Amino acid sequence: MSDSIIFFSIIVLVSGLLLYRLFTRKSRRRKEILKQEFPAGWRHTLQSRVGFYHTLSEEEKKRFEQLVQTFIGEKRIIGIKTKIDDTVRVLVAASAIIPVFGFKGWEYDNLGEVFVTEGAVGTRQVDEQDQNIIAGQVQPFQNQHYMTISRSALEQGFSDMKDRQNVGIHEFAHLLDEADGVVDGVPNAYLPDELVQPWKEIMDRKMQEIKKGENNINPYGATLPAEFFAVMTEYFFEDPARLQKNHPRTYKLLTKVFGQNPRLKYRLDFNQLLNPNGRRLGRNEPCPCGSGEKYKNCCLDAQEA
Repeated sequence: MSDSIIFFSIIVLVSGLLLYRLFTRKSRRRKEILKQEFPAGWRHTLQSRVGFYHTLSEEEKKRFEQLVQTFIGEKRIIGIKTKIDDTVRVLVAASAIIPVFGFKGWEYDNLGEVFVTEGAVGTRQVDEQDQNIIAGQVQPFQNQHYMTISRSALEQGFSDMKDRQNVGIHEFAHLLDEADGVVDGVPNAYLPDELVQPWKEIMDRKMQEIKKGENNINPYGATLPAEFFAVMTEYFFEDPARLQKNHPRTYKLLTKVFGQNPRLKYRLDFNQLLNPNGRRLGRNEPCPCGSGEKYKNCCLDAQEA
């Protein structure tokens, strides 16, 4: 074999190896992330603050944890004049995973970084006298979108499962809306084609009802189609029973949009399960994770780890 053939073979081999490493870098990195044991402190945050987590089976909880772990390992969450701790990271990740938990292999490819501020992100002038506080926003830059979210609003969103407000879920709904290339309140990227027109019709009708004061949906949902979709996403995952009762067709369409039916699972007393303000549970009280064990025999050690 001539030297030129040997040299060419080496070049092909090296090039192939480099291409392999390039195209498998993400999957290899993800495997390394998931090799790590899920931190006990992260699980405690899910147990004490995230009601959605309590509605899952043990197998689903494992998958939810893996998705949270992957999100935190792959996405940068950066504090702007505020310190970022693991609680914030887990709540941001939970906000991202909850609406896509019914999808297989969903990727937030359109998300660059998540910025977290201590207080309000900004204000929006409503009229000459009133301003709205902006708790979160998503802004495009080149081929990515960057999210800014208020830490206080993020934590408040997980403190009450019935207030139908969760700024984290709201902002990630915008990213889902944008997955088809346009933020227009119609999630074409994962809404079945036969449901696109019914969704547009119900969205237009409900927005008109809001403007006329004919229903109890947050008036912010009538400002833009994109905001209607984001507000409805909050309602769907915060208080699905009330949404189904008051707006059954909207609820039914959203079950198709998200591939989930949370009303069937939200039969828990979240006020008893969740502990967002840090109330110390007695050692002999039932563990909030729902295991049936006493707190001292279940999650206490994980909390103190």
